[in-house]
Amino acid sequence: MIRNYLKIAVRNLMRNKVFSFINIFGLGLSMAVCLLVILHVKDQLSYDKFHPQPGRTYRIISNITNKEGNTSTFASTPLPLADKLATDFSLIEHLTRIYPVDANATNGVKELRLHQAFTDSNFFNIFGYTLQSGNSHTALTSPNSIVLSKEIAEKFFGNSNAMGQVLTFSELGDFRVTGVMNKPAGKSHVEKDAYLSMSSVPLLEKTGKLSAKLRQWNNITDAYTYVVLKPQVKEKQLSQAVTTISKDLVKQSTLTGKENYAFSVQPLNKIILSEEMNAPLGNTGSRGKVIAEIVIALIILLSACFNYTNLSVARSLKRGKEVGIRKVSGAVRSQVFTQFVIESLLTAFLALVLAWLMLNIMKGQPFAREITSADELILDAGTCVWFLLFSLFAGLLAGVLPAWALSSFKPVEVLKNLSTVKLFLGNNFRKSLIVVQFTLSLVATIFTLTFFRQFDYMDNADPGYRQDHVISIPLAAAGQPLLKHELEQLNGVTSVAAISTLPGREVTGRTRVRSQPGAEPIAMDYYFADPGIFNTLHLSLLAGTSFPQQADSAQAEQYIVLNELALQPLHITSPQAAIGKSIWIDDSVQVQIAGVMKNFSHRGLAVPFIPLVMRQKPAAYHYLVVSTATALPASFLKSVESTWKKQFPNQPFEGKWLREDWAGGNKVNGTVGMLGFLTLITITIASLGLLGMVIYSTETRRKEIGIRKVMGASIAIIMALLSRSFLKLLLIAGCIALPIGYLLGFFFLNIFANRITIGVDILLISFAVMLLIALMTIITQIYRVAAANPVNSLRSE
Repeated sequence: MIRNYLKIAVRNLMRNKVFSFINIFGLGLSMAVCLLVILHVKDQLSYDKFHPQPGRTYRIISNITNKEGNTSTFASTPLPLADKLATDFSLIEHLTRIYPVDANATNGVKELRLHQAFTDSNFFNIFGYTLQSGNSHTALTSPNSIVLSKEIAEKFFGNSNAMGQVLTFSELGDFRVTGVMNKPAGKSHVEKDAYLSMSSVPLLEKTGKLSAKLRQWNNITDAYTYVVLKPQVKEKQLSQAVTTISKDLVKQSTLTGKENYAFSVQPLNKIILSEEMNAPLGNTGSRGKVIAEIVIALIILLSACFNYTNLSVARSLKRGKEVGIRKVSGAVRSQVFTQFVIESLLTAFLALVLAWLMLNIMKGQPFAREITSADELILDAGTCVWFLLFSLFAGLLAGVLPAWALSSFKPVEVLKNLSTVKLFLGNNFRKSLIVVQFTLSLVATIFTLTFFRQFDYMDNADPGYRQDHVISIPLAAAGQPLLKHELEQLNGVTSVAAISTLPGREVTGRTRVRSQPGAEPIAMDYYFADPGIFNTLHLSLLAGTSFPQQADSAQAEQYIVLNELALQPLHITSPQAAIGKSIWIDDSVQVQIAGVMKNFSHRGLAVPFIPLVMRQKPAAYHYLVVSTATALPASFLKSVESTWKKQFPNQPFEGKWLREDWAGGNKVNGTVGMLGFLTLITITIASLGLLGMVIYSTETRRKEIGIRKVMGASIAIIMALLSRSFLKLLLIAGCIALPIGYLLGFFFLNIFANRITIGVDILLISFAVMLLIALMTIITQIYRVAAANPVNSLRSE
């Protein structure tokens, strides 16, 4: 029986090739998006599965409530919390802190920027990382010990044994390699290039190489505390312990602006896809983003399934007599129902094959990377099962309703007059769904076009500093003077300067500035840079000069340059009045204002101007910026690389044009591509739904059309008659979508300090695109019916 059903299903698909292609393509397109989401969710749920005691492992998190009653949750905790838990309570079997400190490291030959953290010797007892070399129980016991990931060890030492080798950090000193980790057995939110022994921190703080934080309860964003409870201890007991500590802390605390200070407990298996927190550690995913992805995918799938249903019914009206004859011949409803369900499942499995092909085509594309990474597109046994179950679900979702409706046909009705058969709550229900689909399509088009226009504007707007014809080169402070001198000798180089962080995306840090001791502190951004930065980046000075040239670096650090926005909170009336004035930084450091520069968008054009301090500190410079002449060949970057290789032959060159680096850092191309991709899918599925409505309408009105043609109606009149109702649906969708799309774009643009306005052109272009696509969908089908010979439709009369 099943074999016969499959034969009939295959024959029907082959007989109606165009119809079958539209059905499979529409369903496959929506399934491709769903498969992307399935892969992403599957990948997110695979994190932190290889750690040894997941059921007894917890992270302590912080909850801060300010005077206004607003509560913020932090994934981090103060460094002293771990010692307090260990000494005051006997609940914990293992405990560790993770204290991230990124820095440049060198082995004398190569220098790399490492993402690293200080941690306790219990780290390997809590997390399931194993060592290829070294002893996991003692590797992080001694001060100045470091454990490297396998990848970093190979970058530094190649195939040589890394054990016992020394890495030098520019700000931390020498560390000896005491372990090399194996490749992790899975993914984890705790992933660093290297782990340094926590026992190194006291001496580093004592010598001033690290800020004193080991005993500071005030700094809640510094460290992450993880514990493994003893077997008999419950989570409630740990919660009570951290609550007791936080209550005692609030009683003794003098923290300003914090009305409540509380710790709470988070199980390890609840970290992934948990609520979004401040100061997160690693990739914990976003519950809201995943839910949004699932909802969007289901909406697209439901829309495609509705279209499949609509098209199936429209085309299956031709099979009404077949259903009637089968029933008259003795077939029961369940047999007819099974036949249509099997056809739907076959279509769904063919759509799954197409979706997998689309998925591999999309792999690596920017819009696909916004949802999932390329390494997640791996077809293993578990993924195959998920995909097959999903295909079964999609097939049943699309096919059950038409199968139920078509199998309910009464033989007398369908054999007598098929046009009297009404399906799915009549035409009004289907028309409403078409309006909803095209409304969503038009809103998505308006938003995507607004998004693209905004970021295109930001790409080309003037940020207040030079971006074009500037090369940025990451480099440790120790190697800058010689390389800087060599670069200045190159033909085409106009100036070279050093800076701590590249402007445009982030700042070096935030500092507190006072106009005088005891005054209210003012938070300001800061950079460290040498005097040449103003000429190199074309920063305009409104008063004073750049930093005075000082031979002594300590003297050079006594001078600063402010932007003009920093003057107002310091109660300085004009740029000229600021020159020579003394202010205090970080409560105790007195500095003198050497110059005032014009405001520029150092955090990017999306953010309004912020008070900014520019200082000198050669040890903090991490980039060279090279200003070049405008008329240079594209190969000039190779000349810069050659100069680099002379000084650092064993280190990779990572220089980039600042404009390209800034554009890449925005990461909007992928988002624009993703929005465009989803908009295309939405419009395609809406068009297929409209096509289903047109087919259904023309199939049920064939005899009417034939009579009108016999009575003298022209093709143009018939096309106008059949198109009128569909154009009304499009106009209704436009009336609903245009104000919604405008408001959505307006609220989105309000995020940006510098923004475009949503003009009439955006709305008209979006509506015109939707109308053109819809008309192409309507006219091709209607013309075919209107031009048909009326004899064929009236023959049976």
